Amino acid sequence: MMQQLQGKRILITRDISQAEGLKEKLVLLGAEILCVATIAISDPPEWESFDQAAERAPDFDWVVFSSTNAVRRTSMRLSQLNLDTERLNALKKAAVGNQTAAAASEAGWKIDLIPDQYQAEGLLDALVKSGVSGKKIWMPRALQARSFLIDELEKVGAVITDTPVYQNTIPYENRDRLQNALLNERIDWITFTSSSTVTNFIKILGDLRLQIQLPKLASVGRITSKTMKQHGLVPSITAERQNLDGLCQGIVEWETTAPKSD
Repeated sequence: MMQQLQGKRILITRDISQAEGLKEKLVLLGAEILCVATIAISDPPEWESFDQAAERAPDFDWVVFSSTNAVRRTSMRLSQLNLDTERLNALKKAAVGNQTAAAASEAGWKIDLIPDQYQAEGLLDALVKSGVSGKKIWMPRALQARSFLIDELEKVGAVITDTPVYQNTIPYENRDRLQNALLNERIDWITFTSSSTVTNFIKILGDLRLQIQLPKLASVGRITSKTMKQHGLVPSITAERQNLDGLCQGIVEWETTAPKSD
C-alpha cells in the first residue's frame, strides 16, 4: 500500500475504545498518530427503559441502530441480562451506515436496511420508503442524541420506543494532554468523527482555543462539519463517504492534490 500520508502527524479525538480502528487505517497510510479523546462513552443514568424493551423485543417490528456504539452497547446489555442476542433476529434491523452494519454483524445480527446516505436524514428516507406507518420501532441510542429521526418517524405514524444505552461525557482530565499536543507537537491534521467530538474539543480547550493556531481539520460528514462551522472551525475536508474510510480518503486526496506552497 502506498504510504501517501508518510510523515504526517494526525490527532484522533475519538473515544479511546474506538480510536484503534481509525488509527490502524491512518498508520497503514504512513501517518504518525496521537490519540487524545475529547469524548468518553459511559453507561446511561438508568437501564430500566432498555431492559423493559429488551424483555418485549418480539413485540417490535424494527430495531434501528444509529451508531456503532448503539449496536455494541445493546449487545453488551443483552449479555448482562442473560438474554440471547438471537431474540432480535425476528425483527427487521436498520443501520445508519456500513460500519454500524459491520458492528451488528459482529454481534450476530443481519442488517436489512442501510441507506445510501450515511446519516439520520438518509436513514429516515430509507425507513419511510420501506413503509413504517403503524410499525413499532425500537431505537437503542445515545442519551442526548438528535431528536430528528424520532420526530420525523412519528410524523409518518411510526410508534417509537427510545431507550438510552450510553451517554457521551467530556473527559476534562485530557485537557493537559490536548493542550500539550496542540502547543508542542507538530500536528498536521485533527480528525473529528462526530458532533460531540467537536463540541467537547471546544469545551476542553476553553479560552486557550482562541490562542492556538489549529492545523487542518478533517470531518467525517456533513453534520459534523455543520457543528464545526457553528463553533468557528473550518474543515479542510468533509468526507464524501461519511465513514472512516471516507475520512481517510479525504485526507489523502487533500495531501496529494492540494497546491503546495514553496
